[in-house]
Amino acid sequence: MQRYAALVGAVLGGLLTFLLVHAGERHRRRREQRSRWDAERLAAYVEYGTAVKRVVRVASGMARTRGLSHSSEAVPLDRGRTELAEAAAARAVTWESVLLLGHPETVRAARAWHQTVWQLEFFARGVLTSEASWVQALSELERTRDEFYQCARRDLGMAGYLPPALWPPRWFDRLGAEQREQLVAAGIHRVSPAAG
Repeated sequence: MQRYAALVGAVLGGLLTFLLVHAGERHRRRREQRSRWDAERLAAYVEYGTAVKRVVRVASGMARTRGLSHSSEAVPLDRGRTELAEAAAARAVTWESVLLLGHPETVRAARAWHQTVWQLEFFARGVLTSEASWVQALSELERTRDEFYQCARRDLGMAGYLPPALWPPRWFDRLGAEQREQLVAAGIHRVSPAAG
């Protein structure tokens, strides 16, 4: 009887050891996989954000050339059309990684951001021309950009929220009236930091 008890104890001990090692290995593999996918998601979000910002920079520069106020440097329209097409194509490529790897809320926010950017492209091409609509588009751009980054941060497990952008910056208030007017006339000062 003692032999059977020792044998049962050895079998149960071996089985328990096997199950614990197996569970530990499975947990380790899941953790490694989660870590690898987090790194892939981070890269996808960064590449996508960079690509969207490039579209914004070119579109804003073209809009500035068309007379709309913005801090971006004016971009000649012929060159801008080529750059805008290239930037939009690069954004579309990076979008595929976001679709594949992104959390549904981050994908929704990314889609809202680039749909807002399409509006800027219409201003760049001269389809839309209203200064008031342009200012509203910049405000929407800032809101959707911030929402994308907030969702991406949450998806990646980063704590906290993005601090609000302050505009105008403190240094603007220290300028004299003439300097402020020059910056405003040059389109440097804007109501919101949408391109920042």
